[in-house]
Amino acid sequence: MGNSVLDNFWVIVSSVLVFLMQPGFMCLESGMTRSKNSINVAIKNLADFVFSVMGFWLLGFGLMFGTSWSGMVGISGFMAEFGDDFHISSFFLFQTMFCGTATTIFSGAVAERMRFSSYLIVAVLLSVFIYPILGHWAWNGIDSGSLTGWLGASGFVDFAGSTVVHSVGGWVAMATLLVIGPRKGRFSPDGTAVEIHGGNLPLSVLGALLLWIGWIGFNGGSTLAMDNRVPGIIVNTLMAGAAGSAFSLLAGYLYSRIAKVSYLINGSLGGLVAVTACCHCVTVPEAIIIGAIAGGVSLVVEELLLHYRIDDAVSAVPVHLGCGIWGTLAVALFGDPLILDTGLSFPFQLMVQVEGIVAAFLLAFVIPFFIISRIDRIMPIRVSSESEEIGLNISEHGAKTETADFFRIMQLQEETGDLSLRVPADPFTDTGVIAARYNKVIAALQNAADIFQQLFDGSPQAVLSTDSYGIITRANRGFESIFGYPADQITGSHNCDVIVPENMVLEMTTIRQTILSGKSVHKETSRKHRTGKLIPVSLLGFPIIINGAIDGIFYVYQDITERKELENQLYRKAFYDSLTGVPNRILFMERLGQAVTRQKRKKEFQFAIFMIDLDRFKWVNDNMGHHAGDMLLEQVAQRFLCCVRSVDTVARLGGDEFAVLLEDIGDSREIIAIARRIRNETSKVFKIQGNDVHISASIGIVINTSLYRKSEEILRDADIAMYRAKATGKSRYMVFNKKLHKITHDALQLENDLKEALKKNELLLYYQPVVCSKTEKIKGFEALLRWMHPTRGMVSPADFIPLAEETGLIIPIGQWVIEEACRQLKKWQTTLTDSGHPSMSMSVNISSRQFMHNDLEQTIKNALEAVDLSPYCFVAELTESAVMEKPESVIGQLKRLKETGIRIAIDDFGTGYSSLAYLKRFPLDYLKMDKSFVDEINTDHENMEIAKTIIILAHNLNLKVIAEGIERMEQLETLRGLNCDYIQGYFYSKPVAERQAMQLIEKGLRLRHESEDVPLIR
Repeated sequence: MGNSVLDNFWVIVSSVLVFLMQPGFMCLESGMTRSKNSINVAIKNLADFVFSVMGFWLLGFGLMFGTSWSGMVGISGFMAEFGDDFHISSFFLFQTMFCGTATTIFSGAVAERMRFSSYLIVAVLLSVFIYPILGHWAWNGIDSGSLTGWLGASGFVDFAGSTVVHSVGGWVAMATLLVIGPRKGRFSPDGTAVEIHGGNLPLSVLGALLLWIGWIGFNGGSTLAMDNRVPGIIVNTLMAGAAGSAFSLLAGYLYSRIAKVSYLINGSLGGLVAVTACCHCVTVPEAIIIGAIAGGVSLVVEELLLHYRIDDAVSAVPVHLGCGIWGTLAVALFGDPLILDTGLSFPFQLMVQVEGIVAAFLLAFVIPFFIISRIDRIMPIRVSSESEEIGLNISEHGAKTETADFFRIMQLQEETGDLSLRVPADPFTDTGVIAARYNKVIAALQNAADIFQQLFDGSPQAVLSTDSYGIITRANRGFESIFGYPADQITGSHNCDVIVPENMVLEMTTIRQTILSGKSVHKETSRKHRTGKLIPVSLLGFPIIINGAIDGIFYVYQDITERKELENQLYRKAFYDSLTGVPNRILFMERLGQAVTRQKRKKEFQFAIFMIDLDRFKWVNDNMGHHAGDMLLEQVAQRFLCCVRSVDTVARLGGDEFAVLLEDIGDSREIIAIARRIRNETSKVFKIQGNDVHISASIGIVINTSLYRKSEEILRDADIAMYRAKATGKSRYMVFNKKLHKITHDALQLENDLKEALKKNELLLYYQPVVCSKTEKIKGFEALLRWMHPTRGMVSPADFIPLAEETGLIIPIGQWVIEEACRQLKKWQTTLTDSGHPSMSMSVNISSRQFMHNDLEQTIKNALEAVDLSPYCFVAELTESAVMEKPESVIGQLKRLKETGIRIAIDDFGTGYSSLAYLKRFPLDYLKMDKSFVDEINTDHENMEIAKTIIILAHNLNLKVIAEGIERMEQLETLRGLNCDYIQGYFYSKPVAERQAMQLIEKGLRLRHESEDVPLIR
């Protein structure tokens, strides 16, 4: 223990925090027991603390921390006088709080059935002898840093007392419970547990929270010094408690389907108990695991106790004993050997922890069980059955409560029949308020008839009474208000003749017969107003029973018109699209499911499904605004409704996607005719905000619906057909068939194969040289991705690159391309150039999705650094459409790429819509002229002018131009004449594999010292 003032101050503060556990246990246990015993529980908690403090000072402290006799018991320090030794005083104070805690654990378990005197005997036995002796074995010498008790010297670790404090209290509680037996009524004759509800669960929750606060001092103060371990210990403590609470609640709910408060309380306390032994030597995740397991342990032990009919009133045994044992074992399972510093290997550490658990069992269970059993023979430790029934508050302490007085007066009223007796009523308590109401009820019995008449006449609901034959005997003003009939005019008339519609007379007859059989009827139906209007009502009918015989019927009617209207509105909101008014996806899937079910029952029933997607709808939204898009969707829905029959369903599934269900239709020609009508109507001009808007529809159709078992499968295939229609030109319809299924299956298979291609090294790079137009010298290469499929052979990039983009596989594939291209260039530089200096560049295409990925620049830097390649040699090629789609947002990304030292080229330049203003702001090095301008550059004057303009523009912006697709000599000569810097195309070489690329280098690379040898990248 530290000797500084700060260390001792921390121990004192921790002692105060641990002291808070006493009111915490009091609140917890009082709330979990019945109110008739709550005073007894509170008194016990105060008494156990008082007696434990006195007993610990008299004998316990000396037995626990006095000079050790053979490591078994202390023989000095009894009735200690500490004087001005603040060090030993603060240590005694802290250990006294621990002793009080161990004693309090025992008290809660035996609540509601143990004599107060017997309880004090066991409490003194626990606090003066059992706890100090086990504490001596484990902790003697802890204040000096050298453990001398036989357990502590053996390497037993129980940092803050999972065993020494909590298991000891739990073992003594277990021994006492076995002697005194369960509470009266806790178990039925067949052994089934009957739950006894606590009197104040919110108070129990308060107690649990106070215990959490106390546990901060309990575990944090066990360092006996304010050092850097304290925060971590407190964090581990809290996290274990939280994990235990959460796991116990989840597991308990899965077991019982009830979120009981006891799961939260016991789980949290179990987690706190378990981590107490090892909170100083585990990590936070380990503390969470320990706490979570403790939550499960508390549940399992609780069920075991119930199975063996052991009644623990506050779950002290599951929480403190069960979780204490688990926490002690967790020291060996999770504890850091360096922090434990016992010098024991894992098996021996586990063995000594088990040894400590067994020692606690023998000292705190076997011996107390023997002693308590003998005491019970001499002087019964359990209260009498009568005392238990009236409550220990009265029988043990003479503490009368309002509830007891209430029951006493009620019993006298029952025995004497004297209703003039009144219950004392305090208007400021819950029981007093109830008593006052009870007194009013007794007084009101004398005026019952008058009150009934007032209730009958004053009810806003329509109340009607009839005799057994349905003749009206009485009606109230509410009846007149709802149905418009004066009560005096309908008395003597038959109920069915007044308010029952003609088509519901049979229903009314059935209701009357049911009520006359002794049953009540509650249902919603309709009744007739005096004007003939039908009113939706809630009907409650029940028999009038006088002297055990049914004498008539009461009918209570409530007008539910407003509720029905609200239900209809909610139904519309739930199942109809709020914008277009047509059914939504939920209702459509319900009707589709009904059609599938009907088709299974009735083979001749046929139906078909359309999936419809609007072409160019996004253009309307983006260019005319979302309000215009909404107006368009409303008009589209109305046109679709005009194209189908009334029995069919048109639904909006979301966005611009619609579906149509054609029911009871078997003629495929009629189905196609409807599809054509929908397509043609959609192609007609729409008037939106005074503008003519042109769109179209792509339609997927499933006709052979009998082949399907699930509605989701039908919708899936209709969706496939729709996307196929869109892919083949839009504004058309496509019927799903086996070919479409095969296309979809092949696309899915290709996607799955692509996922494995990178792992199986099926991807490879081809290289196409980039040549100086004037010197015809190879200045670099463009890396082009290829896929050598094991069964399909070489797969075209046009087939798998879009798929990689769509699925996101382009990110890992793109990273591999960058790394492989850098590795290959470094290999060529090292092999074919002297001194290893770079003389060639490598261009790599960056997809738009890869470009927007946050880690692109870091990926490039890592690839360059991995092979020690100069960033100057790397050229990132970005398509014009990728950078111009959102130019403002990509400027920052381009600048970050540029800061890595690489060069940047705009690929396919001229095919998009580049803004010169943005082009000037982009940190570029090259423009790659698209092949479309090169193809006819010698025969098409416009292509010639466009190429010339691109080259002049690039040079004015200090950019170099690379022309793609050079296949003929005349193209080369023309581009030379236009002063194009670099060329690339089949004229020199197709994309080739690594070996052919090296041969091109060896054949065409000039000496580096030649004057015209200028690097490609400037």
